[in-house]
Amino acid sequence: MKNLKFSLVIVFLAILMNSCSDDTDTPDLPLGDYEEGYFIANEGPFQNGTGTVTFVGDDGIVVQNIYQAVNNEDIGNILNSMTIVDDKIYLVVNNSNKILVVNKYTMVKEAEIKGNRIVNPRYLVVNEGKGYISNWGDPNNSNDDFITVISLDTNAVLETIPVDEGPEKMIIDTDKLYVCLQGGYGFNNKVVVIDTNDNSIETILTVGDVPNSIVSDSSGNLWVLCSGKPSYADVETAGYLYKIVPGNNSLSFFEYQNTEHPSLLNSDSGMLYYSLNGKVFKMDETDGDLPSEPIQGLGGFYRSMAIQNGELFATDPGDYASEGSLKIFNIASGELLETIGTGIVPAQVVFP
Repeated sequence: MKNLKFSLVIVFLAILMNSCSDDTDTPDLPLGDYEEGYFIANEGPFQNGTGTVTFVGDDGIVVQNIYQAVNNEDIGNILNSMTIVDDKIYLVVNNSNKILVVNKYTMVKEAEIKGNRIVNPRYLVVNEGKGYISNWGDPNNSNDDFITVISLDTNAVLETIPVDEGPEKMIIDTDKLYVCLQGGYGFNNKVVVIDTNDNSIETILTVGDVPNSIVSDSSGNLWVLCSGKPSYADVETAGYLYKIVPGNNSLSFFEYQNTEHPSLLNSDSGMLYYSLNGKVFKMDETDGDLPSEPIQGLGGFYRSMAIQNGELFATDPGDYASEGSLKIFNIASGELLETIGTGIVPAQVVFP
């Protein structure tokens, strides 16, 4: 009997100690109002007004203009793109010639990068603690375009790399930076490859006219979509889809019809997606021909497209003067799942 009583006492003490331990455990505190969800970068009106950021919470709540609400100041004109790096967001503000660094969870502004080495900035990608920013410089001057290199630790500008006209979207492959030279206000047809070890130009690849987007596929190859020169150019040219094999930078391509100008290239799960004439097309990365039929149900003249978990996130700018929208589709079925209001000219959906 004594042994039984002793055992019961031990069990009771163990339960009591565990209960006390649970009472003193500190629960995980939320990191901020914008911890769970994704962002939409809205350009804002062209040459007047300000860009804005929309937040879409995982709980379905949509909050507009979150940067201004938190910091009591406007972003500036135009919010061209945004990039998330760890717990930071980098807002690339085109006409206002600056980069805003904010906390991803709270949207509190932490730094502002500007000066004569941030001029008409477009996009930012990162590699090994450094940010690479494409700059058009004076868009009427074809000889002053460059890539700005910044430290992500200090936000200091480290150096600039002169490039040809119209550096636009970029991608990092290991230690190489591939930059689409779209042409700024003109038309270009190059991809410049920069060695990020010493920021030297390794080679320049000739592709189709106006390379507008670049992605990597499931095999590590790079794809560049070129829209071609539009009908209002001196000579209208066809679009091209180029495949680049990193390492030797060998090129192969698919050619569109002379009046076809594709854009908004995406890659997901072995498939390539792009927009053409208000329709969305899907192509297996191993296919030998361009697709002939679009995906039914996904049509629209979109400002941007992004793919996440089998869903297409397509931004619709509407009349470019009032609030736009984000349309979310099931890619497989073409079903429209949801429409979300945004700011003026929604240009990019950004996932953490």
